[in-house]
Amino acid sequence: MQSSRLTALIACGLLTACATSTPALPPPMPAPHRPTECLTPCPPLPALTEPDETAAVVWVHELIETAGQCRRMHDACRAAPGH
Repeated sequence: MQSSRLTALIACGLLTACATSTPALPPPMPAPHRPTECLTPCPPLPALTEPDETAAVVWVHELIETAGQCRRMHDACRAAPGH
């Protein structure tokens, strides 16, 4: 009786010693840091307020300036370190 318990204990120890275990989880990655250049939203596009030709010309120039400002912000965001 004593030897059968010992044999069972040894067999159990040998079987569990070779058992696979789940691999350790990799360390958590820090949240990506977004440069401050990427956190500023583009200015809103101007609206055409009057239907005449002079207002339309002024509106087009404001639209081009606003789009250029947004493009410069986008380029600064892409060029920022860590992005």
